[in-house]
This record gives sequence, structure tokens and C-alpha cells, in this order.
Amino acid sequence: MNLTTYLLAGYPGLAVISSEEARAEAEIAAACTSLKRHLLAWSSTEGLVDVKEGRVTPCSDPLDALQLLDGMFANNSPRHVVLLRDLQLHLDQSDPILVRRIKDILRVAKGNGHSLILLGCRLKLPPELEHEITHVDFNLPGSAQLGTVLDGIVKSAKLKNVHDVVRESALQSALGLTTTEAENAFALSVVETKGIDHKIIAREKARTLRKNGLIEVVEATTSLEDIGGLGLLKEWLQRRAGAFSESAKAYGLPAPKGLLIVGIPGTGKSLTAKATAGAFGLPLLRLDMGRVFGGIVGQSEANLRSVIQTAEAIAPRVLWIDEIEKGFSGSQGSGSTDGGTSSRVFGSFLSWMQEKEKPREFQKQTQR
Repeated sequence: MNLTTYLLAGYPGLAVISSEEARAEAEIAAACTSLKRHLLAWSSTEGLVDVKEGRVTPCSDPLDALQLLDGMFANNSPRHVVLLRDLQLHLDQSDPILVRRIKDILRVAKGNGHSLILLGCRLKLPPELEHEITHVDFNLPGSAQLGTVLDGIVKSAKLKNVHDVVRESALQSALGLTTTEAENAFALSVVETKGIDHKIIAREKARTLRKNGLIEVVEATTSLEDIGGLGLLKEWLQRRAGAFSESAKAYGLPAPKGLLIVGIPGTGKSLTAKATAGAFGLPLLRLDMGRVFGGIVGQSEANLRSVIQTAEAIAPRVLWIDEIEKGFSGSQGSGSTDGGTSSRVFGSFLSWMQEKEKPREFQKQTQR
């Protein structure tokens, strides 16, 4: 998260979208410490809290909090960073006074070097604020952060002689989970096996991903020998199987961009996706593109961002996109049917495929 850069550049309004509130707040606090900024935090339950001094000003209404900040910002006080928790819930009420107050406070903050950060698990701004607040990416934790969590579990459980191979397998199995989810999976492994078992962690990850309804982990027990015909495809897959190795990366060999499998039902498209994961020796994720689209404004775009973030975190993996035509078949004329949602999601998806850097293989399945 390049939050420090945005704060240095003087951005008055930022938004961090994450379900990991504690981890996001820790990184925001670290950025404020490095920049010597005064951090305040607001929520409807706690009011306005001075994080460093612990001083609390009760104000459950965001309008009252913004009024306090307005007076604080106008007095040439030291540069502040104000963390606003769950403001989206209040913006959902379409309160024009709140929107106007936010625009006013952002103007004052810009002129005096202060910043407001919206923190929550989703963000749908009214048109009046879309160009006032900048979205800051907050990625899922990587191996280093998950390693800290795992080390804490190992120490707490007083486990001894956790081999480096076991530790690395556990971290690879936990990629794609939040720190809280990974901590739960590690703890469950300790309870069930009195140690760290990557199979249990992978099982819990599959259950967690299935819960969100977008991506699921599929057990791929199929090999290329199970496919009849398609000799050229199997030959290509066998040649490219080594493209994910460290030696291929050191050589500069690009990872395969993807495959488009087209055919009538029963011709082996799903089987090919599973066999590809087996040939590459990588786990298989399945995405039904139809699930990405939701009925709430902005939900489809948010779902796609969640899918991309998860796929990036778990890479390298085989991402099997099933029934892709159901999601994008009407993208050309979506402006008159769904307000252009399909076109925007399709464009974002293509841009990601073109610009992606993390190594993975895509299986896009369609029917005709």
C-alpha cells in the first residue's frame, strides 16, 4: 500500500477498502509515524479519538465529527491524518448535508496539509465525491506477513522443530487469506494435528473462498492422459509446464497468458482446465463469471476487484473461468440495459489480463 506517497503528495481524501481493519489501521499508523503526522480516528461508537494521547471526544454523528475537524484544520494546527471508519454506512443514506460537509472539509484539508482516510470493506461514493477521494489499493497479506502470524501461533502453541519445508508449505497454502483467516487456519491445524499441516490450511482456505461465492478451490486429480485427442494442446501444455519455475523466471521466459477453450457441451473443456492444473503442478481455482455481476450499484466492479486481488495473492495458480460468455455476452450493448456495467467489468478484466505480472495460467471456457 503506497499510502505514504499519497500523504506526502498532499492528497486530502483517500479511501482504503479492506475487511482487515486492524492490519489497515496498523499500516496507516505506521505511515503517520514515519511522516510525523498526528493521527485521529473516528467511529460512530467511539467518537473522535486522538490515537497518540488517547483523548476521546464523544460524537457519534459524522456531521458533528466533521464540524470539529473543520475548526481544528482552520487553526493552522499540525498536520493531521483523520481515519474515518465505516463512513460508507452513512453515505448510503444519501444525506446531502453530509456530502456537502465532506466536500467543504476536503477543501480546508487540502489548503492546510491535512488528510482524511475512509476505511471500510466497501466503497460506493456519490457522484459529488467520486473525483474528490482517491482509492488506495490494500492487498491481501503476502508470505512475510503471514509468516509473522504463523510464528506467533507456533510460539503460542509451544511447537518445536517446525521444519522450513513445513513452514513454507503452510504459508503457500495460506496465501489468499486475510491475517485473521490465516491465524484461524493455523490454530485449527495445531488443534487437529498438534502441529502445522498444510493440507488442513488448504482445506480451510477452500472453505473460506467458497463462502464468498466468487472463487472456489477445485481438487484437480486429472492428467493430460485423461483427455482424448487435442494432441497439439497437450504438447503445448507440456512444453510450457516449466514456465513457472525459478530457472525460467531467471532466464526471463514470460509466463503463459492464457487459453480460450471453445466448444459445445461434452467436448472436454472442463476436463482440459483440470488437466492443465495437473500438468503444471499448480492448484486450481474456479470462477463462474456470472457470479461476479450483482444487483447493487457498484457491486459488480467490487466483486471483480475482489477476484483479481485473491488471484494475485494466490499466484501462481490456474484460474479456470467457467462459462465466460454468460458474463460478457451483452457487453457491447450494455449501456442501454445495465448502465454500462458489463462493458466496464469486461474492460477491467481485459486490462488485468494484459497488464498482469504475477505468474498464472488462465482457462477461459465458453460454449457455442
